[in-house]
Amino acid sequence: MVALGRSEPLWLALGDSTAQGIGASAFDRGWVGQLHGLMVADGREWRVVNLSQSGGRVRDVLGDQLPLARRLELEPALITVAVGANDLRPNRRDDLAADLETLTAVLPAGTVLGTIPGRPKTVAPFNELVRAWASRLDLRVAETGGAIIPPWRGKLAADWFHPNDVGYAMWARAFADALDMP
Repeated sequence: MVALGRSEPLWLALGDSTAQGIGASAFDRGWVGQLHGLMVADGREWRVVNLSQSGGRVRDVLGDQLPLARRLELEPALITVAVGANDLRPNRRDDLAADLETLTAVLPAGTVLGTIPGRPKTVAPFNELVRAWASRLDLRVAETGGAIIPPWRGKLAADWFHPNDVGYAMWARAFADALDMP
């Protein structure tokens, strides 16, 4: 982990395949890579440790990713989380609200949590909970759930699930807005 040996502030990225840039033309064209580029252009150099996992769910962030960060003794100046879409399957959805509440309760103040993308009728209640808990707990919210709007063509990867470079640029902008970046 080259990022650990440097002195710039540490950014810890957590979540699912979107934090890995799945669907982008290259790993650094996902939202994490594009947001990093925006930060550098804004004069902010960051070390990035990305502990996200493909297929990751909220419970994976809680049970695997955050504990790994603790074991590595990471002291991030910034934490971002993009997770929840893999929790929307009908057989998993019943636990999502409680899992999101647990997640928001353990994240440190200032963490940026993305809203969940998906069908508005499905994700709206969960995203409202995220916004409410974030407001109470001094977390920031990146409106990734609504960042990619119709028309979809040209914004999604070939799997029609993950964003492509253009869609991830919209996600990067949502995170930048949550960080009050110009």
